[in-house]
Amino acid sequence: MPATVTSRVIGLDASALFDRVTALANHERLIPLTRICAPARRPRVGDRVVATSAGVLRDVMLLTHYERPDGVAGESAAVAPVGRAVYRKLGPVLLGSAEIVVTALGPATARVDWTEDVRLVAPWRPAEALVCPLLGLMTARALRLLAEATERG
Repeated sequence: MPATVTSRVIGLDASALFDRVTALANHERLIPLTRICAPARRPRVGDRVVATSAGVLRDVMLLTHYERPDGVAGESAAVAPVGRAVYRKLGPVLLGSAEIVVTALGPATARVDWTEDVRLVAPWRPAEALVCPLLGLMTARALRLLAEATERG
C-alpha cells in the first residue's frame, strides 16, 4: 500500500508545534473516535503507545526516534531546524510506521509532514485499498484542527 503524506504550514515556532503534534494526548481531540494510552509526559524513545479507534481497532506503536527541532529558522540560518518522531506499528492489525516531521520555515512558522506507511495483517489485507485514503483524510483533518486550535490561541 502506498504511504500517505499530509502536510500543513502552521503559524507557530517549530519547537512549540513539534511539542503539540507529538503530545499524543492531543490526538484524542484531533482524530475522531480514538483513545490514546501513552505516558503523560514528553515522549521518549522506547515509549509504547496504544491508539484504539471506534472502540475496536487497536494500533500498537513503539516510538523509535524522537528528535526535537533545535533553534529557530531565520534568514541567516543555513539549515532550518527539523524535528522528527517515528513510530513503528506493531499490530495487531496495522504494521509499518508513522512519522511526524516538523520543519521551521521562520521564527513563527513551521510545516508539519505526517506520513503513514502501513499495511494490514492477514486476513485484513484486502481492505488496504480503503485504509490508505482514510489515513490521508484522518491526518489532514488532524492537522487542520491543530492549525485552527493554534490560530485561536
